[in-house]
Amino acid sequence: MKTFAKKIARLIIISLILSVLPMPENHPGVGFPEIMTPAFADAEETISFSDVPKSAWYYDDLLFIMKDNRKIFEGYPDGTFRPHEPLTVDMFIKLIITIMGYNLQNGEEYWATTYIKKAIDEGLIIPWQDSHLTFATKDDPYAGYKRPISRGDMALIAGRAMDKIIKNPDYRDQVAVTSLIKDYNQISQVIKSSVVKFYDLGILTGYPDGEFKPNNYLTRDEALAVIRRIIDPSARKRPELPVAANPTPTPIPVSKLNRPPKRDLGNGVVEVEGVRFDPAADIANPSNGAMKILKAQEFIDVFLKYLKFYEHEGKVRVRGYIPELPEGYEWMISLFCNNKDQNDLGFSDCVLTNSKDEMPEYRLPSNGKTFDMSLYTNKEDIVAIVLICEIKYSSTSASGGYHWISFTLGECSVIDEYGGFSSVYPFETRGYFEW
Repeated sequence: MKTFAKKIARLIIISLILSVLPMPENHPGVGFPEIMTPAFADAEETISFSDVPKSAWYYDDLLFIMKDNRKIFEGYPDGTFRPHEPLTVDMFIKLIITIMGYNLQNGEEYWATTYIKKAIDEGLIIPWQDSHLTFATKDDPYAGYKRPISRGDMALIAGRAMDKIIKNPDYRDQVAVTSLIKDYNQISQVIKSSVVKFYDLGILTGYPDGEFKPNNYLTRDEALAVIRRIIDPSARKRPELPVAANPTPTPIPVSKLNRPPKRDLGNGVVEVEGVRFDPAADIANPSNGAMKILKAQEFIDVFLKYLKFYEHEGKVRVRGYIPELPEGYEWMISLFCNNKDQNDLGFSDCVLTNSKDEMPEYRLPSNGKTFDMSLYTNKEDIVAIVLICEIKYSSTSASGGYHWISFTLGECSVIDEYGGFSSVYPFETRGYFEW
């Protein structure tokens, strides 16, 4: 089954627990936990590393970690902790894989091969995309993994595992959080979403000048603070979000929509958002769980019911609601606004999507939540608005097809992957625009 991204093309933590190695002799000083939940052993209230004074800013974090009987961190044989040494990519990968619950043995020829393979299987490393991490040299096929890891690459890898590491995170206004990161515009788009989440949760606080500095190496003392905040949520330093003088609109509370509750109708049949879903009748392919396109359309109709475009201070915004779905299914939504370039050099796109990898200012919320977001243009410059919706079965990424709706042409194309219902028909756009 093609993924949504391939079908549409362009239109289509950080648990930085310092990698963990009962390691080869050239990597002393690091241990790893078997589980994430801390279990403390009786320990002295002081620690003795010749290069760690009690006045060190990370001293309390180190003391907290060293009292954990899983030996997350250990010093070096010479009695030092070496707080300013950088972490390597392979060590960080082992850390993340371990806290995800995997208990792997070291590789034979190169200790990290088993962890790298698992990281690739889990999508934490994408070889074709992360060539700066996976590159090989003539003499060493794993040269890229043995380099010090940057703060940006730490966010890249840990961000892909975040939902599996931090359960039920309480995220706030992600756009407001971006204003706290002074070098936000200089951060790679690939990691922006993860960096913002880490700042929001108080796991990262950045440097005194307000910058994240993605190209700096991640050091052991920096990692200590992050580790403490992951293991001990009470140690997190959540920032206060700025209050705008003329605040932008906020999403309508879901409670005001009076959506019907989920109902179990028996024999596997459920009612979600007022839509009856019977797996025996509404699945196009039982082998992969793909929902029939016409059943998916009923949920899309609920989405469209609340979709509105309007103006606020000269800019176009869109508000709406992401409906709940039957268990095991998820949305793939992209809303494209094609507009004239500000410099009159052509056209540009604003794309709102529910992709987890998207930047916060362009990412739609999860199921059962409302949104109110900017399209970053005025209505006079809009060339086209297109909505693409698909419902896929999470475990197989299979779907029965997708809907392509042009609010500009007043047209809807239904693409049925299993045949029989593909069609193009007029789409009434009145009522969607509040101007």
